[in-house]
Amino acid sequence: MVNLLHLYETKPAHLEYFFNIIINMNYAKSTYNMLFLANLLLKNKLSKKEILKKFSLLKNEISLATLNNYLKKLKDNNIALKKDGLNFYIDCSSYDFELTKDNIKALNEIKKAVIAEKNYKIIRMVMRFFYKISKFIKNEDLKYELMDFGYYSELNWDLIYKLENHCKNKDVILIDYILPYGTNKLEEIHTDKITPSTTSQRLYLEGIIKGGKTFSKLPIDRIYMIKKTIRKKLMFNVETDTLTYRILKNTWDNALIDLKEKVTDYNENYYEIETPITNEFFLIQRLFEFCPDLIYISEGKIKNSIIERLETLKTIYDNKNNR
Repeated sequence: MVNLLHLYETKPAHLEYFFNIIINMNYAKSTYNMLFLANLLLKNKLSKKEILKKFSLLKNEISLATLNNYLKKLKDNNIALKKDGLNFYIDCSSYDFELTKDNIKALNEIKKAVIAEKNYKIIRMVMRFFYKISKFIKNEDLKYELMDFGYYSELNWDLIYKLENHCKNKDVILIDYILPYGTNKLEEIHTDKITPSTTSQRLYLEGIIKGGKTFSKLPIDRIYMIKKTIRKKLMFNVETDTLTYRILKNTWDNALIDLKEKVTDYNENYYEIETPITNEFFLIQRLFEFCPDLIYISEGKIKNSIIERLETLKTIYDNKNNR
């Protein structure tokens, strides 16, 4: 398994934000209140008054009686809860952190829910949190299960941090890129943002490759390294065409959001969406994902390409059935 130490060491875990997210999931609040409390006391020595204030900052106020009950549960579950004057803390110096099957099940449910959202920044936070827990688990199989995030466990997160900074500044960089057949190629790209695939877990670096006129997407798992920064803070000057499509309301409400798209009209049945044509391949892929709930596409190259592909698929299907 990939060494994930830097996920915890590189930046603060921002666990308050993480718990603010998961506390609204459809799980028992008490479970996450206990996790939140344990996290607080792993990091700090806090009085009951300070603990209650931390909970109130999450708009999740608990009573003193509830807090006393949580502290008792920590002790009952063999958590090394200590007291220094009025302050409570968890002593990790000689501490074996044991998770029950129910604990593992709850954490895996969190993992599945967060991965399904495809927000890599939140996934990174959850991985850091799980790593924090895993430091106190001696059972290697249990540790591996907890830290196995599939595709996301194999990513180079140090590289992603660097790409995020370049995208924020809109830098032009030179990258060492691994081609599909295994050889490496140096590629100059004007960086824009990191985006998830609409059809898989894969993350992409989006930008304009040298010599190109439209935006391209490069799989981040194929970027070996950043060789150098060629130019810093270069604004984009790209004129793009737009496409309009209509989609059934329920499908749009459950679709992965693309911030480039905007709703231009709607009624009780559908939304009308306007989107820039920055990358024809990925736009067609996104529109295919919406079939058969896509009810209109404006005239142009994209629509013609979709019709041609559907006709090709129909021919293949008819030929197969006529054998």
